[in-house]
Amino acid sequence: MTKVKKRIEKLFVISMVTVFMGQIYLSPFSTTFRFSLGVVTLSLLLIYFKDISVITAANIVGIWVFLFRCFVYMVSHPSVSLEQVIPLYYPVGIFYILFGILFKILDIRNKLNRSIVFTASLWFCDSVSNMVEVFLRKEMGVYSFERVILAIILIGMIRAVFTIYIYHGVSYYKDRYDREQREKKYRELVLLIANLKAELFFLRKSTLDIENAMNKSYDLYEKLEQSTLRDEALLVAKDIHEIKKDYIRVVTGIEKTLQEENASLLMSIEEIFKIIKGNTQKFIDIQNKNIILRFKYKNDFKISQFYPLISILNNLIINSIESLEDVGVITVTEKIDGENCVLQVQDNGSGIEEEDIDLVFEPGFSTKFDRITGEMSTGIGLTHVMHIVENHFNGKISVESEKNKKTVFTITIPMKTII
Repeated sequence: MTKVKKRIEKLFVISMVTVFMGQIYLSPFSTTFRFSLGVVTLSLLLIYFKDISVITAANIVGIWVFLFRCFVYMVSHPSVSLEQVIPLYYPVGIFYILFGILFKILDIRNKLNRSIVFTASLWFCDSVSNMVEVFLRKEMGVYSFERVILAIILIGMIRAVFTIYIYHGVSYYKDRYDREQREKKYRELVLLIANLKAELFFLRKSTLDIENAMNKSYDLYEKLEQSTLRDEALLVAKDIHEIKKDYIRVVTGIEKTLQEENASLLMSIEEIFKIIKGNTQKFIDIQNKNIILRFKYKNDFKISQFYPLISILNNLIINSIESLEDVGVITVTEKIDGENCVLQVQDNGSGIEEEDIDLVFEPGFSTKFDRITGEMSTGIGLTHVMHIVENHFNGKISVESEKNKKTVFTITIPMKTII
């Protein structure tokens, strides 16, 4: 029942759109015969709604066009009777019905990939149907038969070419839109995986910290002599051990979900910058800030460790955006210095106090807060960045800042760990 309802709705759309587009027309012979955009519209809709019967759609359109034009004529000429109007407009109904029959016989829907054949077939349908309509009307105004036929052929060719151009134009922009949407989803997915992998690095570190805490608790249990304290220390060690097992299950689950990428999967610096820029621009728009993003690279090369690198740069750029009030410039650069890849993220925001520079990478340290709620930031972003740079890439990160002038984060990563 649902399929039948959808088909009825589609037939209604085809009929109504064709009827109203049929009101855009030329009357070259000073008679009721007209060349309209209705046939172009019908052709495109028959191509688009492939599950609709061509014959059924053409018959319904023919009836609706006939009834609509009769109605409009009678409203504008109240003294005219229905018997007088029918002979004026029944030929247009025949035109659409015959057009649909020829459209089906020539199988035009399956000729879309052959533009010349498609255009010639549609031209034939249009011209023959119009010739039949003119013959039924038996009126050509002051023009000769040859001139009318020539006009029908020329207009048929124009409408056929117009139709194929519209079809290819719409197809081009639709494909372009679909491609942009796929690229958008890909960028979002890459950034999501990069963030998850960054969290995974921290979870691994926490697992080691928990292991150390458990060992210290057990050592304390063995050293204590008072039985009550020994029992309590043992319970603490057991609790930590349970937490460790839970952490390991979480880490294993994430690692299984984010299976290590194939070693052959690479991404260039240019591609990394494009992904980050696309996602960051959306964040800037949401913040209603006027921030210019600049990405510059001297050496474009492909790397395998692109997920953690994206996470690092994304964290630093977001940090820069949050340090800017309403306007500013953020510049991300890349270059190769000897055996190292050097990345810099620079902004002209509020900067960092001199006494705070040594603390910015400490867990929990933050000078940012939500102006609406007053809640302080977690202060974990830069700690994440430092952990990935030092423990995953065996690199180093430093920061330079001038209050209310600029802040520059410099990341130095050995090329052997990034490629």
